[in-house]
Amino acid sequence: MASEFTVILLAGGSGSRMYPLTEGTPKSLLPVANRPLISYQLEFLSRAGFAEVIIVLNSEDAPEIQKYVQEISKARIKIIFEVTKGRVGTAEAILRLKSKIQTDFIVISGDVIVTENFMHALADIHRARDAAVTMLLKKKPPPTEEQKAAAKSSDSIEPADFIGLADGRVVFFANTADIEENLHLHKSLLKVYHNITIHKNILDAHIYIFSRWTLGVLEKYEKDISSLKGEFIPFMVKLQLQKKDPKGSIPEQVLNIETLATSMSSSTAMNTDGLGIFCYVLEEGYCMRVNTIQNYFEANKDVARGVTTYNPYEEVGKQNFISASAEVNPKTQVGPDCVVGEGTKIGEKCSVKKSNIGKHCNIAANVKIINSVIMDYVTIMEKCTIQNSIICNSVHMGESVNIKDCQVGTSYNFEASGDFKNESFVASDE
Repeated sequence: MASEFTVILLAGGSGSRMYPLTEGTPKSLLPVANRPLISYQLEFLSRAGFAEVIIVLNSEDAPEIQKYVQEISKARIKIIFEVTKGRVGTAEAILRLKSKIQTDFIVISGDVIVTENFMHALADIHRARDAAVTMLLKKKPPPTEEQKAAAKSSDSIEPADFIGLADGRVVFFANTADIEENLHLHKSLLKVYHNITIHKNILDAHIYIFSRWTLGVLEKYEKDISSLKGEFIPFMVKLQLQKKDPKGSIPEQVLNIETLATSMSSSTAMNTDGLGIFCYVLEEGYCMRVNTIQNYFEANKDVARGVTTYNPYEEVGKQNFISASAEVNPKTQVGPDCVVGEGTKIGEKCSVKKSNIGKHCNIAANVKIINSVIMDYVTIMEKCTIQNSIICNSVHMGESVNIKDCQVGTSYNFEASGDFKNESFVASDE
């Protein structure tokens, strides 16, 4: 399988929905359980047996990400970097790689953490159905009470899709935001596919296999299509029903597949496998897109408590991960499902519960950290309390500062004493 597909990792996203976490830090380098996010995709590819990957970066973030991948990453896989000037759409980024893509190709979002157990099944469906596109979908679990409480805004909720499936084929695909009031299915769709199930509890995992010929479609429509998920996938779903393309971007051999399939079947619902959009729905295994602040929180907790099959780089402790170079006072309690990074110092009589603490942090005495993420080089003075919050790199917290349900951007400085709740802080706002 390694030589059968060209693998493309889209790691140039701006992470605007995760502000202020991405203020000063590329999204791909945000720490998840003290590991840069991109390290999870590289380990996934290595586990799945791929020997080479093209990583697409934007020019603004490229030097920092390239440095990490080349010098620090533990992935055993050949890396080819493709740097785009400015922010470009995902479809445009793929089209720029056309000369480097000589096979069917796999596209993976740079914000997904997923176990590799599905990969062979996804590839098998793509081959067996001679698919134009094969998508990985995942069932959306019902939200916990904690997640409901944390979902204060639309940006903290992973957007849902309406996905219509018929015998493994994706026959309808629309984002909730595109549906004004009622969901309407076109008569031609119902005429061809008599048994359609519309799902709203299934999410697009942003992992796709494309037939190489779809690059021709993308090229013909490049002025109208900038996003793979938002525009190209819905367009291809509709195209399989139309059975013709006004711009003539479908290769003749694909149209011949459609004609042959139709002539051999008495059911019109069995048509056009060559134009078909198919899917594999992930039933088991871990899959999370780190594309919202709430999902970032969840991913940190999931890795720390060992449900992802990926481990932090720190040494295993008593149901936690604590670096051998960390200095934790004997009178301090670091509970289960916690991560403490290298060079971090934690003073006496502190309490750390279900939290991740990064590298080279200095935490004074009598500090409480509960259900939070602390990044690198953070200084926390005595008697502070941090709960359900994210503290980015190089933040300084004066004595007796209490924060709850907050996000604190890079290099923010809190003066001594203060209580804060449900706020976001950025250094430039001072």
